[in-house]
Amino acid sequence: MKISHLIIGLVVALVFGSLVSVAQTTKAAFVDSEKILAELPEAQAASKELEALMTAWQDSLDKMSADLQKQLEDYQRQESVMAPARKEAEQRRLAELDQKRREYAARKLDARTGEAATEREKRLAPIRERVLRTIEAVAKEDGFTFVFDRANVLYADVRVDLTYKVIDRLKRGTTTRGK
Repeated sequence: MKISHLIIGLVVALVFGSLVSVAQTTKAAFVDSEKILAELPEAQAASKELEALMTAWQDSLDKMSADLQKQLEDYQRQESVMAPARKEAEQRRLAELDQKRREYAARKLDARTGEAATEREKRLAPIRERVLRTIEAVAKEDGFTFVFDRANVLYADVRVDLTYKVIDRLKRGTTTRGK
């Protein structure tokens, strides 16, 4: 019985010792990617361009909706005096206008498949790639094994916040030290 306790004790000590050594070599930090993007002039410019594009598309959609609404109201006022064939033709025409409006909205403004998503990715992908390369360089220089985004971290000590270090590096235009 005593030998089995001794063996179990040794196994627990070995496992605990190896966990402590792994924990000592693993360092984690975090960044606030939203703050980083908000501070970068090129990200701000891309964001303004996207807003202008989205506003133009939304204005067109609003105009289409207002026009459809006016035509629908005109139809409803005249519906009672229309011949059945004319009524049916107007209903089809209004339904087609509504379908075109919905297709335009989906084609331009859909968050996953629309032109807005494509434009956002086209403009922001190179910026995100540069940010990720810089985060990687800062993390390697400071000996961090993991870097998490603040949006996914419930708690982190501010001493391991690399956000401002990354922003500084990006604004200076360097990815690695000495460039």
